[in-house]
Amino acid sequence: MIEGWWPTHSLSLAACLGALGMPIRTDVVLDERSGEELTTFYVGLQSLWNTLTTDGLVSDWKSGRLETADALHPFLCGLRACHNATAIASSLRNDHPQRLVLTASDHATLYAEGDELPSLRQADELIETSDFELVAALGVIGNPMIEHERGLFRLPRWGHSILSATGEWIRHDAQNLVTRLRDGSLEQDDPQHPLVSAYNARAVHAQLTRHLNGTVRRVLLRKPRSLRSAFVPENASDDMLDRVQRHFRIA
Repeated sequence: MIEGWWPTHSLSLAACLGALGMPIRTDVVLDERSGEELTTFYVGLQSLWNTLTTDGLVSDWKSGRLETADALHPFLCGLRACHNATAIASSLRNDHPQRLVLTASDHATLYAEGDELPSLRQADELIETSDFELVAALGVIGNPMIEHERGLFRLPRWGHSILSATGEWIRHDAQNLVTRLRDGSLEQDDPQHPLVSAYNARAVHAQLTRHLNGTVRRVLLRKPRSLRSAFVPENASDDMLDRVQRHFRIA
């Protein structure tokens, strides 16, 4: 039984926690008076898969303890993938160049404004994919998007050098990793590989987005010149709306 919920308005945070086994509920409220819509994600306090807790993870992340203890923690890899997805979308929308830069720990990369290294932009070996979530995840391990055309992304097979968990500088072979990610062998052999963690978080992000698109919103109705209010489903029947109005008159 789930004993409590942690609320957040961040889809990225909810997705990264959900990828670690935390159950998630959603609530979408439309304020009839202001027209504003507020989405809240309620995340379970305990993972259904392991001993991880939402409060502990979020607290360690905010304080910097998580980065210090484990710079490649799956939660951090997921957050980086979500950052990259936002940056890529902004780049495509505004036609601003983005490049990958090392994080403070040198264990991962994030997108920032600027031109990518010429050696990577002009790489001979490229991989192609239409999977936006995969492109965001590959950006976490040093493989940048260098071209985008008609929904097809191109990335160099070999990306930036990053520091591995064992302290060695490595360049990831994107082609090999994507093949192993697709057939499931990467997660089977190394369930906490940064690419696995990053991609899983983006997969949950996509699932939550699809769920929200089909979610029936609750509408917040307010009695004029009063603090009295009521919630009704967006598709509330006329009978239910009549009952709310009677409630307002009595109150």
